[in-house]
Amino acid sequence: MALSLFCLVSCIGTQRPAPVMLYGSSAGGGSAGVHTVVAGENLWTVSRRYNIVMRDIVYQNNLTAPFMLNPGQRLRLPPPREYRVRAGDSLYSVSRIFDISSTELASLNHISAPYIIQPGQVLKLPSVLAKKPVEPSAAANAAQPSVKPGVKPKVQQASAATRAKVQAQTPKRSSSKFLKPVSGSVISSYGPKAGGLYNDGINIRAARGTPVQSAENGVVVYAGNELKGSGNLVLLRHEDRWMTAYAHMDSIKVKRGDVLKRGDVLGTVGSTGSVDSPQLHFEVRRGTNAVNPAAYIGG
Repeated sequence: MALSLFCLVSCIGTQRPAPVMLYGSSAGGGSAGVHTVVAGENLWTVSRRYNIVMRDIVYQNNLTAPFMLNPGQRLRLPPPREYRVRAGDSLYSVSRIFDISSTELASLNHISAPYIIQPGQVLKLPSVLAKKPVEPSAAANAAQPSVKPGVKPKVQQASAATRAKVQAQTPKRSSSKFLKPVSGSVISSYGPKAGGLYNDGINIRAARGTPVQSAENGVVVYAGNELKGSGNLVLLRHEDRWMTAYAHMDSIKVKRGDVLKRGDVLGTVGSTGSVDSPQLHFEVRRGTNAVNPAAYIGG
């Protein structure tokens, strides 16, 4: 759902390679990839050419006001907001193409078990802003309304205090293993599931309101509910490129920038997002790759 949302929010992904897709080879909403700016182009004309929201381009390229483009500049273009299903596609394969959670994709398109999609069906895709938590300064830029050519938008700057929280130093780990964040049985294990779905973590059943503990010393890089399907979500950054994610919580007890110790309570078990019974979705990541939490949880 800074991750960095990860690299989850977004930003929540998988270790398996995505199918090779060539985007950006033609204009239109079905194209994305890289665009080389030519003389006379501006952010508005590029967004219209590819039918992509301007703020998504701004975010994807870390652009700042007044958003001036230079001939020869290469812009990374985010994926389109829609995808037309082709023969042989499954919900999981489409989610891998765009590096999003298959659960999120199903929720966004109101697709229920057995999660069958048909050729020609148009699937909605989340914007890049929904996939990843945005740094305060980037959020201010990306949240600007449509910018007309020649008009300089006003950008609200994040306070120094807010930036300092996000930049909090990651504490050293206390153990080579992660703490299981809540006691309970695993009701969904890591890996592929029926109907083309894939679980990038584990789901642990526990009573509503049960405290959820930090799996290791770390810094809160996201705390919110913007990632559809994940409900109330907290992401922690740990030493040496490790990250953990805690989703579907009933309440969040921490805020972005907080430094937590192993065992600190960061929220309570709930059923927010795309689940209908109290449980915690827990992920362990190394860089952008999800790994099986069962192999990394210890005493």
